[in-house]
Amino acid sequence: MKQHFCLCSKLTSFSKILACFVTSLCIFGSNQIVAEAAQVDPRVVNILIEQGVVDLSVRLPPPLDWKKEAYLSKKTFQVDGPPGIPNLGTTRHRLTWNDNDVFEWFQSDFIQIGAYQFTGEFTIEAELFDGQLRFGVFDPVSKVLLFDGLEYVAEFPVPDLIVEVSNDLNDWVEVGQLEEVSQDFTEGYALSVKFKREKVGSEYYRVRINGGGQLPVEISNDDPETFQLDPFTLQNVSLKGCLLTVDVDYGGGCEDHEFEVFMSPSIFGESFPAQANLWLKHNSNGDLCRGLVSEKLEVDITAVIDQYRKQNGGDDEIILNVYGYFSDKPEAVKVVRYSP
Repeated sequence: MKQHFCLCSKLTSFSKILACFVTSLCIFGSNQIVAEAAQVDPRVVNILIEQGVVDLSVRLPPPLDWKKEAYLSKKTFQVDGPPGIPNLGTTRHRLTWNDNDVFEWFQSDFIQIGAYQFTGEFTIEAELFDGQLRFGVFDPVSKVLLFDGLEYVAEFPVPDLIVEVSNDLNDWVEVGQLEEVSQDFTEGYALSVKFKREKVGSEYYRVRINGGGQLPVEISNDDPETFQLDPFTLQNVSLKGCLLTVDVDYGGGCEDHEFEVFMSPSIFGESFPAQANLWLKHNSNGDLCRGLVSEKLEVDITAVIDQYRKQNGGDDEIILNVYGYFSDKPEAVKVVRYSP
């Protein structure tokens, strides 16, 4: 099984994050599975195919600061109800560290409250209001918090996602229905995705997690002049995984401004690494106000990577030339490099 990875995410805690994660899996048969991790994080950490159902455990990028996360226990506990009440199911213990140095420890059907302090880079000490002490140690490798002898993983909302299937990495078809998308508690910061295997043989699967508000790159062969609509100033460009962050300034302040991003031409420049030119199209919607607005655009470059795979049959480094607005000829340009 061959795996390709591309991650787009806001570098914030998972209480606020929606990521875009793309992975392609080539399955040669239900009894023959070989995984090659392209990098430590993010990656597919477990693959299971049973009775025609594919189950992927995808490890997501860890939080920037483990101290700011809420945590759920890996282990589940039976919820006890009054006598005669049917089984109420199971629950998990939950830890919340508040900004006022007070923590909440939800245990099945009651909450304990106390004070806490971080005693080291990866250690924490908590004191319940009755004086009892509890200690925690965070493992930066497994992303697991061991608190009072129980393993906890950081809690995050399950994002919307789309699974697509392909036989050649060029033509993609969306998988009709996902059976389950949930947090995978066997791994720190992991997502479990289950869906029916609709084809049998050699195939690729791609998992797209909704990036919420990120701009896609449209592949085009139009002249760069056609993308020049309203002026803006290109200030800075950075790249993390397949999330391109573009800082721009423009005049306005009274209307919503819209940006589109185009790769043109659709053929990569003949150099090593190959080069792609990206152009921003700015629509001010007739804003006549004179305020100076600074905006940080987030661009998903997955389409550029797919275009490179389509033309070259694999992954490699790509130089991205991001151009600013021009009225005569392009001048302002910022350069970043994508590495698979």
